[in-house]
Amino acid sequence: MLSKFGKNQKNFTTIFLSILTLTALSLLTLYSISNIPISLNSPFTRQSIFILFAFVVFLFVKEFKIKSIHDYSSIIYILSYCLCLIPFLFPKIEYTYRWIDFGFFYIQPSEFLKLTTVLVVAKFLSNHHLEVKESRTIIFPTLITFMSCFIVLQQPDLGTAIIIFAPLIPMLLWSGVNTFTVFLMIAPFITIIAASNLVFFYLWAIIMFIIFLTFEVNLLKKTIIYFANIFVGLLTPIFWNSLAEYQKDRILTFLNPDLDPMGSAYHIIQSITAIGSGGFWGKGWQQGSQTQLKFLPVQESDFILSVIAEEFGFVGILILMIVSFKLIKNLLDVAYKISDYFSSLVIIGFTSIFLSHIFINSAMTIGLLPVKGLPFPFISAGGSFLLLCYLMIGVVTSISKN
Repeated sequence: MLSKFGKNQKNFTTIFLSILTLTALSLLTLYSISNIPISLNSPFTRQSIFILFAFVVFLFVKEFKIKSIHDYSSIIYILSYCLCLIPFLFPKIEYTYRWIDFGFFYIQPSEFLKLTTVLVVAKFLSNHHLEVKESRTIIFPTLITFMSCFIVLQQPDLGTAIIIFAPLIPMLLWSGVNTFTVFLMIAPFITIIAASNLVFFYLWAIIMFIIFLTFEVNLLKKTIIYFANIFVGLLTPIFWNSLAEYQKDRILTFLNPDLDPMGSAYHIIQSITAIGSGGFWGKGWQQGSQTQLKFLPVQESDFILSVIAEEFGFVGILILMIVSFKLIKNLLDVAYKISDYFSSLVIIGFTSIFLSHIFINSAMTIGLLPVKGLPFPFISAGGSFLLLCYLMIGVVTSISKN
């Protein structure tokens, strides 16, 4: 027992060291891109204030009892959902209903919906852990997740909706839900995307056929489900038409950046240019031409990895990734070792959020995914997401203390 406790303490020490390292790198990078002399509205100053506030919130949250978090998770979820409705009562900010304007800063309520959705799904799965083998068990977690995604899509914010959905599958698998049932949940989405290209669609149909053969399910049932998934591909035009024009532009630009090099493709072209110019060792702190001459857009948040790559090179990005995945690994270690079912599910959900942000932001920066405003954990500037990150770590720390 003492040995297990010591290992958990070691994991938490590594988690905090990882966060401190990422935060220090963030401030170093934001100072580099801020105008000199530093003003109150500079990314460096604002992020420093946000970090102090987030750390105070972390100290407060870590004192919560995990039983209280479990018992009140439904109420917390309802409150966060209602908070997401408030932006619709005011004029749009940057053509969307994502933010609440407090004058000096904005708050994005949908960021906190990521956390509360994980809490309420974890509560349901932990309360029904003896029934997870039954297919009906996934109905409530799926419904709650889709409710959260629906309100965020109305803002509209497709990226955040994807992040909210991302923890559901790992949490269902972690709780012991049948793998075939989980596959049936995600197969229609893959079919809709694959149907946009005939070659991809045929390839996916073959892969899906092979996967269906491996599951021990009634042949008639497998046949019906398989062809139902194939016919779902007919919904692709409906899905495409439901996207906003700027979302369509991002996808088309991702497929062919030459379509609009000075418009929708400008961000990714400048990002790749900055990354390439950094080389192995980088140009040096405050020496990046794309960064310092402001050719690189949204460099304090969405494309902050491009700044790090240009000024600190491949070595800087390598260190960043090692520290980030060390954080992920230790969170997974804690989830695996912890005995409380609810707590382990919560940590899996939070880890999925961190990992989704890391993957999407990194892939977007180098042109492997369409441009989407999803920040890198503890690195990108932004008060709401930074507060979310510290809230999640605060809950994890609360779990460790209980």
